[in-house]
Amino acid sequence: MSQGHSGTDAGELDKNMKTLVTISDECFEAQYIGVENADGRDGVLYRFKLRDLLKDRGQRLVSLFRSGPERVFIKHYDARIEPVRLSVLRRAFDSGSFSFETAIPPNRIHEMPLTATDFRHWKKANDDVLRRFIKFGAYCLGFKCRRTPDRRLFVDFDCPEDLDYLGASSEDISRNVWLLTEKGYLRSSAATPTNPLRVSPTEKLITEIENGDDPRSSPSIGANVTQHFYIHGHNPRVNVSSTDSSVNITTVSSDQLFVQLREATHSIVNEAEREKLLIRLDELEKTQGSSGFSAAYQSFIASAANYMTIFGPFIPALTQMLSGN
Repeated sequence: MSQGHSGTDAGELDKNMKTLVTISDECFEAQYIGVENADGRDGVLYRFKLRDLLKDRGQRLVSLFRSGPERVFIKHYDARIEPVRLSVLRRAFDSGSFSFETAIPPNRIHEMPLTATDFRHWKKANDDVLRRFIKFGAYCLGFKCRRTPDRRLFVDFDCPEDLDYLGASSEDISRNVWLLTEKGYLRSSAATPTNPLRVSPTEKLITEIENGDDPRSSPSIGANVTQHFYIHGHNPRVNVSSTDSSVNITTVSSDQLFVQLREATHSIVNEAEREKLLIRLDELEKTQGSSGFSAAYQSFIASAANYMTIFGPFIPALTQMLSGN
């Protein structure tokens, strides 16, 4: 999504600076610094400076390493590299492989791989994930983290980087933006015939999120979090130290959390990948509370990387379990 305001096209903003939100409740500014040689290795490094916009956790320097051999297997590389780079950064937060809590020694840059796998078409996020992403994005970019005090600011959701990240089409986004507008969460007064998905958040959306009535709620931003999990409905959303008053709420144990994770895993059609993930979940559950939990967590996240639209809502709760070990 991009951010702008009436009378100024979003394209006039720094093209190397993007404000991004994730399905795991992060909002950060990504400044593209440039491409460099990879210190004698066969490949290149794409440098970024990331700045946290929600919890005041500072900045991180990161680089994406793409090897020379990987380049051979990537079709339409030049046309896709920009949105894919941003998707890799977002998915690193979603998977828990990187965060603003990641310790980086002074004058060091955190390196992540950029592979041919990152260029494939990812599984499309379902409508529930899309709607929560749109609401959180509208709140962050249209209110909480907006760059200008201009009241006419809008958020444009028809962006290549969002479509790549979510595996979605413009039609998918348009359908859900329309529904949220009809429900009173978004205002379409900034829309134009050429930019029909330009919207701004309403007071209803801002109040709902800040009061903790939405699963993506800001009271957890920067707060000390205890290890309690709240599971909602048959397609669960996991809240950490927050509640969703629009539905019935049940406080569950970590054992019940794993039951919900297994139910989500059974929705995966590929039998081989489904069985592998179930095995990883068994290992994760057996090691909770022990020194082996971290390795089991990383193993599960690596296997689940292609299904973050399914497992993304569970990541905050699992991360809290990780921090407790």
